[in-house]
Amino acid sequence: MRNMIKTTTLILAIATGFGAHQAQASDMGGLSAPIMRLTKTIAQNADALDLNTDQRADLKAWLDAKPAQRMAIEAEARGTRARLRAAIIDGAPRTDRQVLAQELGVLETRLVMMRSDCVDHWRATLTEDQFAKALELAGY
Repeated sequence: MRNMIKTTTLILAIATGFGAHQAQASDMGGLSAPIMRLTKTIAQNADALDLNTDQRADLKAWLDAKPAQRMAIEAEARGTRARLRAAIIDGAPRTDRQVLAQELGVLETRLVMMRSDCVDHWRATLTEDQFAKALELAGY
Protein backbone atom coordinates (compact mmCIF):
# COMPACT_ATOMS: atom_id res chain seq x y z
CA MET A 1 0.00 0.00 0.00
CA ARG A 2 2.83 2.38 0.86
CA ASN A 3 4.42 1.85 -2.58
CA MET A 4 1.07 2.46 -4.24
CA ILE A 5 0.71 5.80 -2.41
CA LYS A 6 4.26 6.82 -3.36
CA THR A 7 3.66 5.85 -6.96
CA THR A 8 0.36 7.72 -7.16
CA THR A 9 1.89 10.79 -5.52
CA LEU A 10 4.84 10.74 -7.91
CA ILE A 11 2.67 10.40 -11.00
CA LEU A 12 0.33 13.17 -9.84
CA ALA A 13 3.26 15.44 -9.00
CA ILE A 14 4.78 14.97 -12.43
CA ALA A 15 1.45 15.27 -14.24
CA THR A 16 0.47 18.47 -12.43
CA GLY A 17 3.84 20.12 -12.77
CA PHE A 18 4.76 19.96 -9.08
CA GLY A 19 8.51 19.66 -9.15
CA ALA A 20 8.42 20.66 -12.81
CA HIS A 21 11.89 22.11 -12.56
CA GLN A 22 13.34 18.73 -11.61
CA ALA A 23 11.30 16.94 -14.27
CA GLN A 24 12.32 19.47 -16.90
CA ALA A 25 15.96 19.31 -15.85
CA SER A 26 15.98 15.54 -16.16
CA ASP A 27 14.36 15.72 -19.62
CA MET A 28 16.78 18.32 -20.97
CA GLY A 29 19.54 15.81 -21.67
CA GLY A 30 17.23 13.22 -23.20
CA LEU A 31 17.00 12.22 -26.81
CA SER A 32 13.86 14.28 -27.23
CA ALA A 33 15.77 17.51 -26.64
CA PRO A 34 15.84 19.35 -29.96
CA ILE A 35 18.75 18.45 -32.16
CA MET A 36 18.14 21.57 -34.20
CA ARG A 37 15.85 24.56 -33.71
CA LEU A 38 15.44 25.46 -37.35
CA THR A 39 11.71 26.15 -37.66
CA LYS A 40 11.77 28.80 -34.95
CA THR A 41 14.69 30.51 -36.69
CA ILE A 42 12.88 30.45 -40.02
CA ALA A 43 9.70 31.87 -38.45
CA GLN A 44 11.61 34.65 -36.70
CA ASN A 45 13.58 35.52 -39.83
CA ALA A 46 11.00 35.11 -42.61
CA ASP A 47 11.74 38.60 -43.94
CA ALA A 48 15.52 38.24 -43.71
CA LEU A 49 15.24 34.92 -45.55
CA ASP A 50 13.02 36.62 -48.15
CA LEU A 51 10.39 33.88 -48.02
CA ASN A 52 7.96 34.00 -50.92
CA THR A 53 4.18 33.72 -50.56
CA ASP A 54 4.14 29.93 -50.97
CA GLN A 55 6.95 29.48 -48.44
CA ARG A 56 5.17 31.72 -45.95
CA ALA A 57 1.96 29.72 -46.41
CA ASP A 58 3.94 26.51 -45.92
CA LEU A 59 5.53 27.93 -42.76
CA LYS A 60 2.11 28.90 -41.39
CA ALA A 61 0.67 25.45 -42.13
CA TRP A 62 3.71 23.81 -40.54
CA LEU A 63 3.40 25.95 -37.40
CA ASP A 64 -0.34 25.29 -37.22
CA ALA A 65 0.09 21.49 -37.26
CA LYS A 66 3.51 20.17 -36.36
CA PRO A 67 4.13 21.63 -32.88
CA ALA A 68 0.87 20.12 -31.61
CA GLN A 69 1.84 16.72 -33.03
CA ARG A 70 5.27 16.96 -31.40
CA MET A 71 3.84 18.10 -28.07
CA ALA A 72 1.43 15.16 -28.01
CA ILE A 73 4.28 12.69 -28.42
CA GLU A 74 6.37 14.60 -25.86
CA ALA A 75 3.48 14.37 -23.38
CA GLU A 76 3.20 10.65 -24.02
CA ALA A 77 6.96 10.28 -23.51
CA ARG A 78 6.80 12.25 -20.23
CA GLY A 79 3.98 9.99 -19.03
CA THR A 80 5.91 6.87 -19.97
CA ARG A 81 9.02 8.26 -18.28
CA ALA A 82 6.95 8.91 -15.11
CA ARG A 83 5.56 5.38 -15.18
CA LEU A 84 9.07 3.98 -15.65
CA ARG A 85 10.40 6.13 -12.79
CA ALA A 86 7.56 4.91 -10.56
CA ALA A 87 8.21 1.29 -11.57
CA ILE A 88 11.88 1.69 -10.67
CA ILE A 89 11.04 3.30 -7.30
CA ASP A 90 8.45 0.63 -6.53
CA GLY A 91 10.79 -2.22 -7.45
CA ALA A 92 8.58 -3.49 -10.27
CA PRO A 93 9.83 -6.64 -12.00
CA ARG A 94 12.65 -6.01 -14.44
CA THR A 95 10.55 -7.29 -17.34
CA ASP A 96 7.90 -4.64 -16.63
CA ARG A 97 10.57 -1.92 -16.49
CA GLN A 98 12.06 -3.24 -19.73
CA VAL A 99 8.70 -2.91 -21.50
CA LEU A 100 8.35 0.68 -20.30
CA ALA A 101 11.94 1.48 -21.29
CA GLN A 102 11.29 0.10 -24.78
CA GLU A 103 8.09 2.15 -25.09
CA LEU A 104 10.04 5.25 -24.06
CA GLY A 105 12.75 4.42 -26.61
CA VAL A 106 10.18 4.18 -29.39
CA LEU A 107 8.70 7.55 -28.42
CA GLU A 108 12.11 9.20 -28.16
CA THR A 109 13.04 7.80 -31.57
CA ARG A 110 9.80 9.19 -33.04
CA LEU A 111 10.65 12.62 -31.63
CA VAL A 112 14.18 12.56 -32.98
CA MET A 113 12.94 11.51 -36.42
CA MET A 114 10.21 14.17 -36.37
CA ARG A 115 12.93 16.76 -35.87
CA SER A 116 15.05 15.17 -38.58
CA ASP A 117 12.07 15.20 -40.95
CA CYS A 118 11.52 18.86 -40.08
CA VAL A 119 15.01 19.75 -41.30
CA ASP A 120 14.43 17.70 -44.45
CA HIS A 121 11.19 19.61 -45.01
CA TRP A 122 12.91 22.99 -44.80
CA ARG A 123 15.77 21.80 -46.99
CA ALA A 124 13.18 20.93 -49.66
CA THR A 125 10.98 24.01 -49.13
CA LEU A 126 13.63 26.71 -49.04
CA THR A 127 16.08 27.51 -51.78
CA GLU A 128 19.64 26.34 -51.23
CA ASP A 129 20.70 29.88 -50.32
CA GLN A 130 17.76 30.38 -47.95
CA PHE A 131 18.46 27.06 -46.24
CA ALA A 132 22.15 27.93 -45.82
CA LYS A 133 21.21 31.33 -44.39
CA ALA A 134 18.65 29.75 -42.03
CA LEU A 135 21.33 27.38 -40.75
CA GLU A 136 23.70 30.30 -40.27
CA LEU A 137 21.04 32.33 -38.43
CA ALA A 138 20.34 29.31 -36.21
CA GLY A 139 24.01 29.10 -35.34
CA TYR A 140 24.93 25.97 -37.27
